[in-house]
This record gives sequence, C-alpha cells and structure tokens, in this order.
Amino acid sequence: MKLQVWVCAGVMAGMVSFPAGAEQPAPEEPPAQVVHKPFSVSLLPGISTNGFSSGNVVNNISVGMLATHAGRVDGLAMAMVGNWVDREMRGMELAVGANYAGQVQGTQMAVGLNVAGGAMRGWQSAAGVNVAAGEMVGAQFAAGLNVASGKAWGLQAASGLNIAQELVGVQMSAGLSIAGNLQGAQLSVVNIGGDVSGAQVGIVNVGRRVKGLQLGLINVASEADSSIGLLSFVGNGQQHVQVWGSEMLMTNVALKLGGRTMHTLFTVGLRPGSESRQRLWATGLGVGGHIPVGPFFVDVDVLASSLHTGGFIEPTGHLLGQLRVVAGWQPVKHFAIFGGLTANTLVSFEDEEVQGVDRFKLGRVYDTDRVRVQTWPGLVAGLQI
Repeated sequence: MKLQVWVCAGVMAGMVSFPAGAEQPAPEEPPAQVVHKPFSVSLLPGISTNGFSSGNVVNNISVGMLATHAGRVDGLAMAMVGNWVDREMRGMELAVGANYAGQVQGTQMAVGLNVAGGAMRGWQSAAGVNVAAGEMVGAQFAAGLNVASGKAWGLQAASGLNIAQELVGVQMSAGLSIAGNLQGAQLSVVNIGGDVSGAQVGIVNVGRRVKGLQLGLINVASEADSSIGLLSFVGNGQQHVQVWGSEMLMTNVALKLGGRTMHTLFTVGLRPGSESRQRLWATGLGVGGHIPVGPFFVDVDVLASSLHTGGFIEPTGHLLGQLRVVAGWQPVKHFAIFGGLTANTLVSFEDEEVQGVDRFKLGRVYDTDRVRVQTWPGLVAGLQI
C-alpha cells in the first residue's frame, strides 16, 4: 500500500514539473554596452581607436585615413575611401569613395556613392549615385543617379537620372526623370511619370494620369488635362482632323492633337487662283483651349501661318496671325460641326500686295516703306472628325 502511494505521488510530481520546465524561457544575452568616444582615428575598421567593437561606439568626430566605422556619429565622419555608420548619422559624412548610414539627419557628400539605409532628412551630394532607401525629406544632387525608394518630400536634381517611388516636390535632370507618383513638377529632357499632379516640362513627357500640364515636343498620357506640344497623344484627349473654309482661304485642313482642355493645330490652306486674284497657300501652327459643355464646345485658338503667293515651297514674305473663336456641336465622338469669328493680321515684307483677303472690306491697312500691316475680321465654318 505504501509503495502504491509513493508511485502515484512520483507520477503526479513529474506531470506538474514537465510543463513548468517547458514554459521557462531561454536566458537572454545581455545587450551590448554602448560606448561614447568623442574622437576616433582609424586606418581601417578594427584598426582604430574604436577597437574591434566599433559597432557599439558613438563618436562625435571620426577621421579615417582609408575608412571609418561606428555605431552612431553625432557630428562628423570623414575618410578617403568611405564611412560606415550602422545606426544613425547626425551631422556630416564626407568621403572620396562612399558613405553609408542606417539613418541620416544631416549631409552625405561623396565623389562616388551615398546611401541612407533608412530615413534621410537632409541632403545628399555625389558625383556618382545617391540612394535614400527609406523616407526622404530634403534633397539629392548628383551628376549621375538619384534614387528615392520610399516616400519623398523635396528635390532631386541630376545630370543623368532621377528615380522616385513617390515624390512631393521637383525632379530636375539634363537626362531622364522617373516618378511612380508625383505631386509637383518634372523638368527634364525626358520625363516619365505615373500619376502626376502638377506639371511635366521637357522634350518628351510620358504619364499615366496627369492632372495639370504637359509641355514638350512629344506628350503621351492615358489621361491629361492640358498637353501642349508638337505631338500630343492623350487617351481622353483630342485627336481630330478639321476641314473648314474662310473668307480668305477656300479650303483648310488641320490636325488637332492635345489633352482634354488644350490642343495643338497643324494647318494647311489653299485658295485657287483666278483672273482677279493670285493663288494662295498657307501652312501654319497653332495652340488653343477647348471648353466642352456636354455635346457642345468652344475653342479659342491662336494660329501663325506663312502665306505663299507662288509655289508651295517658295520663300515668302507674308506672315498671317489669327485669333479664332469658334463654337461647335459634337453629337458623336468623331463628328462635329463648328463655326465662328476670326481676327486676322497680315504682315507683308514684300512690295507685292496680297489680293482678296478682306472680303467684307471691314479692315484697316497700315503701310510704311518697309512693311505693310493689314487687319480685318473674318468668318470660319467647318467639320471635325
């Protein structure tokens, strides 16, 4: 009987002690001690006054013949080859080669490479590459490449390439600027953006949804408010051919390209010759604003044309400027009729007078020895497809 009691007691004690032992956490290693050393001199990391545990050291000034290493720097780190700060740099890093810091509050300057592994508040300047892997508030200046991987507020300026995931500010480049999302402006030879709220100004501008202005020779967007350029291709914009007649030129044809509210016009006009007046050719370029109101619209255009009285490619001394205000009705997407008024100014640098331009005889002529200026009102009516 006593033996059974002892066996039962032993089993119960084992059952209680097993889970209790399983729940005991493993002993934690004590945290490394942070050491403050105001001044450090090094040849290489490990060969320095910071010793082999330099990752635990906080320096105010860290100077290296080749490279420096510290856990944190509150002040200045400079070296010929590079500086490495594990956690945070508060102050300035200067290197011929490269600078790295886990986080930056201050300045990184290098001939080669600057990297902020986390947040960067301040500015980076390099002849080569700047990288802000986390949130950036400040500026990046590079002859080569600027990269902002996290959300950024400020400026990217480069001779070569700017890349930003999400930027509130400005990108400037003599080459290419790329932004996933941008609130601000891109001012580069080539601008590529996703959702842009602001402006793209360059030779070539490409965007997905542009709430603002595209100004360049070539503009491309799936959606854009205002695209002004030699060629603008906008998904929700205007790609039309216009044919119209006026009191001066019987037949005019124009290619109309642009965004929802702004467009560019390429025009060609012809008036056949007769016994009483000479044949006229006109080639022009214009820019205009488009105001849609349901199926109706109003266009205000400014056109500049060269007027030829001889052959189409012969030199000319006649320049025609026009302000055109037209109203149109567009019952379907690819068909509209329009008509309106024009204000015309013809400047002639030749002795030959252009005949039959003011059909209504309502204009005025200003004639000098060298130039003849003629102004008159006109009418225009046509179709748009």
